Amino acid sequence: MKLIVFHGDAQFPTYSPFCLKAMCLLEMAGQAWEPEYALDLSTMPLGKVPVLRVGERLIPDSHFIQAYLEEEAGANFHSGLSEAQKAESHALIRMVEESLRLGLVHDRWLDPAVWPVMRDGFFAGVPIEAREAVAAEVQAHVKAGLMSEGMARFTPQDRLRRMLQDLDAVQVTLGDKAFLFGDRPTAADAAIAPVLDMILALPAPTDLRKAAEGRAVFAPYVARVRASIYPKDGALRGAA
Repeated sequence: MKLIVFHGDAQFPTYSPFCLKAMCLLEMAGQAWEPEYALDLSTMPLGKVPVLRVGERLIPDSHFIQAYLEEEAGANFHSGLSEAQKAESHALIRMVEESLRLGLVHDRWLDPAVWPVMRDGFFAGVPIEAREAVAAEVQAHVKAGLMSEGMARFTPQDRLRRMLQDLDAVQVTLGDKAFLFGDRPTAADAAIAPVLDMILALPAPTDLRKAAEGRAVFAPYVARVRASIYPKDGALRGAA
């Protein structure tokens, strides 16, 4: 299997929380895989990554990748969970991916203290003479999306209020447990820990980063998930 993803850096194997989620799911499923770095999204199903390549088959989107691993590779990402916990997990994942993640995207792309650092990482493969223009074009597209969704329309105070509610929900669910639903990682950890990890790693102390840092349980939790289900170096060998 090959997982088509965005590249990363020394801290993260990929800059995308969705790509990192898919990597974690593959690790949890015990699958042999290696990354393949996306060069042209126009050739990808749905025009985005991650995409799992299984022979000639291309499976897009982390949710469909999870479904493939569950239905055709026998993975169980909800081991030991009750039906109520599975429903709670589903709702929590949706909240983080459709709300809290947008706070991360906003700060990465639109915060003036963060954007220059992320720009140089995201577009490191673009020739230096074209990098600024290409980055500005993509940034404008991301901003338009955040405006359409609403996140970029809010005042900083209102945006933070929304993010605090999301962080509170994750913190309450985690409590004093090792992982969100007990003593072993589940699908929720694969989806949620990468978002928290990337918020904590923002290269400037944005309001969102400070709010996450202020919850003392998050950094140790992320470290446990990193140690348990993030891809090991060996999984990344041979990447193109």
